[in-house]
Amino acid sequence: MAELSAVEELKSYMAELVAQQNVHEEALYPPITVPDNTLHKSSFGVGCLWISFACMFLSASYFLQRAMARRASDRLFEFVTFLICGIASLAYLVMACGFGVHHNGTFQEFYYARYIDWIFTTPLMIWDLMELVGAPGANIFMVVGLDILMIAAGMIGAMCERHQIRWVFFVLGCLFFLIIVNELSALMNKGAVSQAAQDVYKSAARLTIVMWTLYPVSWALTEGTDVIGVNGGCLMYCILDVISKCVFGFIIVTNREALDSIYNAKADN
Repeated sequence: MAELSAVEELKSYMAELVAQQNVHEEALYPPITVPDNTLHKSSFGVGCLWISFACMFLSASYFLQRAMARRASDRLFEFVTFLICGIASLAYLVMACGFGVHHNGTFQEFYYARYIDWIFTTPLMIWDLMELVGAPGANIFMVVGLDILMIAAGMIGAMCERHQIRWVFFVLGCLFFLIIVNELSALMNKGAVSQAAQDVYKSAARLTIVMWTLYPVSWALTEGTDVIGVNGGCLMYCILDVISKCVFGFIIVTNREALDSIYNAKADN
């Protein structure tokens, strides 16, 4: 009887604790009334997605052609750059067709296809960059790991759009990004097998640092605060993606002298 009494008392105590907790959805998420027409892009936003798809697809096709024109042992940079734009073109095709998006009950749509794109393509961009200056594999692995954490933090923050905790993930993502910038900056003036390769690295790395710095700004204005609407967000991210991937790729792939010096140095070794 004493054991049954203790169990009953424990159940009663737990019931009181649960009753004291406000577990209603509004306790975590402030109520929000969203007009039906704000959750959907207009033809302008959809057009931005289709234009980005075209840019990515055409760039990927060019990079693949350049890769296939080389010997199998001398196409690393061209093929990695092709993969970057190829993956991005698939993501933009999905989004342009109206998929890869979750309507989470806020003013901003959560484009999970965009984050899937980034979590694959940005590590490839890091690899492409750091290979230009012959960075050690351990360094590349570290920076790629930080990059994945950065993208994951942004994605989780976007998923928590209706809760202030999203800014914690935003800050964490920015901290990871600062470490990445420090690592990329440290390679600006050393490591490459030729001056041509070093110059290509400087151009591509500076472009990457500048463009990637604008992504947190875009996140804060869209998913973070909804200062810019869905269509404006589509335009902003499309511009950033096309420049940071397509222009990045052309800087690397079109500098044949730099790539030849790297391939020849590897062949000699």
